[in-house]
Amino acid sequence: MDVEACLLDLTSRVRALEVGAPISDAIKTTMAGIAEQVKADITEFRAELRQDLAALGDEVAGLRRHLNEHLSTARSETLPQPGSL
Repeated sequence: MDVEACLLDLTSRVRALEVGAPISDAIKTTMAGIAEQVKADITEFRAELRQDLAALGDEVAGLRRHLNEHLSTARSETLPQPGSL
């Protein structure tokens, strides 16, 4: 089933729920399956986000060290050295 057909099916089921139509066991099973899939997707998304944030933290730390090295070099080159006058 393609995404559009799936969305239309879900929309019709939600409307049936809103009107208070009786829910069949098949619909309950489908809704439970969808809920489980959404929970699994959210769990996977959170894990990926944690990994991405950890990698970003490492990149920021590396950038900070790199910039500090350049700053130290620039300072030593621009500050007058003793006995250079």
